[in-house]
Amino acid sequence: METLWNIPIMVKAIVIVLHCGGSSADTTRRIGVLVGAEVTLSCLFDKRSTLAEWSELTIEWNVMDERAEKRVLYTFEDSRAHVSREDSAVDRMQLLEGDASLRIGNVTVGDGGLYTCRVITPVVHTETTWLEVLARPSVSLPETAAVMEGEEKLIQCDITGFYPEKLAVTWHIQNGSHVVHVGAGLLSHVCTGMSARNPDGTYSIRSGLTLPSSAVKGGDVRIICQVEHRTFSRPYNRSVTLAVKAQSQPPYSAVTLIAVSSVISLLLVTSVTGGARLLYTSFCQAPPSVSEISLPSIVYAGEATDLECTIRGARQRVLNVKWFKLRSAADSAGQSEGDPLLSAEDLSQQACLQSDGTRHTSVLTVCPTVADDGTEYCCVVLCRDHSVSRKTTVWVKVEPSFLHITSIPQIPRVEWPLVLCCRVENFYPRDVDLEWSRSDGEPVCSVSHFGPFSNHSGLYSVWSEIHLRMSTEDERAVYTCRVYHCSFPSPGYKDVLYHINTQGSPPDVMFIDCEPLCPLPNKECTLHLCIRDFCPEGVSVTWTKDGETVSSGVFNTPPSLNINGLYSMFSFLKLTPREVDWGCEFRCRVVHSAQLEPEERLFTLPAPPPPSGC
Repeated sequence: METLWNIPIMVKAIVIVLHCGGSSADTTRRIGVLVGAEVTLSCLFDKRSTLAEWSELTIEWNVMDERAEKRVLYTFEDSRAHVSREDSAVDRMQLLEGDASLRIGNVTVGDGGLYTCRVITPVVHTETTWLEVLARPSVSLPETAAVMEGEEKLIQCDITGFYPEKLAVTWHIQNGSHVVHVGAGLLSHVCTGMSARNPDGTYSIRSGLTLPSSAVKGGDVRIICQVEHRTFSRPYNRSVTLAVKAQSQPPYSAVTLIAVSSVISLLLVTSVTGGARLLYTSFCQAPPSVSEISLPSIVYAGEATDLECTIRGARQRVLNVKWFKLRSAADSAGQSEGDPLLSAEDLSQQACLQSDGTRHTSVLTVCPTVADDGTEYCCVVLCRDHSVSRKTTVWVKVEPSFLHITSIPQIPRVEWPLVLCCRVENFYPRDVDLEWSRSDGEPVCSVSHFGPFSNHSGLYSVWSEIHLRMSTEDERAVYTCRVYHCSFPSPGYKDVLYHINTQGSPPDVMFIDCEPLCPLPNKECTLHLCIRDFCPEGVSVTWTKDGETVSSGVFNTPPSLNINGLYSMFSFLKLTPREVDWGCEFRCRVVHSAQLEPEERLFTLPAPPPPSGC
């Protein structure tokens, strides 16, 4: 007999730990909604009898977002509703009709994730819905443009406010009915930057097409910027009409031109060489105007960041822009300001030059790491005989990846000591401040801080503890640890909350799965159940077959502590079905101290599949 921990079952267990959501339906519903819209997540439970009191009804709506962080959005218990997300509600009058659907208004990108509705009447009912939030991109392109004969034209396509991030941009040239994809065969250059994350969670990107006038033949042509995104059923096109303008000619006759040319030639021959050089220097060699390098107010490690240098007062064709990565601030102490740039790293090939005719912007996209903190970048603009350089220093930030408050003991008790510990992990730089307060706004002064401590990646972690003695007034109190760090956007801090709960957390009991999905006669199979997010860790699990207790082949994993401070475990039942077992009912009963009543999950062993499949 194979051992229980064979590879297929281990893989299945890992998948369930990451994705199990639980639902009374066979599958999790999937709903797509655009940003800014309103959506209703259905949760209809069986109203077997009219509830006599509101106190008999308990509801919880929670969401597991794309970063695997769980948040409680709505609870209804003890005849009171608690809402943590603005512009969301459950219709109280429909609850007694068996409808606990959650309405969410003004949907944002951060609302996406796996939503779980859990209703106790006291019969437990669970449904899950995967909400996918989409944002349709806005595509901006000028309606008309012109290029001077013999010159180049940059056309920019700005695509803003889209989600998810995956998006494709292509360029096409239409001359009459003939459409050509802009590729390596044309004398053109396409520069598409990396997508940038907006404050609302959506993305924006810019793509530029530089086209010489020689590519425009036979009159005006249409330049098409084509965008492909999840929110479009077909590629979306925006176009601009590009025309070629001839160079202006002076309104003089040929005789006048010949005469003027002769006079100028004579003057050039007889002029003093120094005077000609002074004239050339004064009118032709004026240096261009170069701005300071601009960059985002917060630069995050591992994220693409644009460094921009804007140039005015010169034509694009006479410009040559170089970018260099210099030493970090820590390395620069032993080097002088006169050190040549030849010793620096040349990043010029990674830069992109964008132009609107009078203003040219050189964009260098970098993806810094913590090791790059304090690194200098230099933009050198070469124009004829002039060289203008600008420098900037990039200070790298890492936002904490873990913010959580744990308690000792896990289940607080009145008149017992209670220790709350706020853990802030994996941030950079090391300077951080933590402040504690109670739900009534009263600051907590007796605080102990530990750290910051660094790890092998150069990131820091810190903990902060407060020691209390639980009183009756502390039940249902909320303690807040406010974390200040320069990686947080305005207002510069984040709050971590701890709700004192003396009852513990009942488990989320998933539905029984079978491995393999279609069990075969006389072939070993395994029934497994995921039990998650409970506290304290003590839990009782019992398997029955048609009402009789099953002990052979049962294995329970030890409860494991999750990152959220709660426990999860698996229960397995291994069996070899025979013909008489088809249609048998297997039940798994879960008992926990925080439950109002035990929960059961049912699995009916299906008949053998037909030869064509299950």
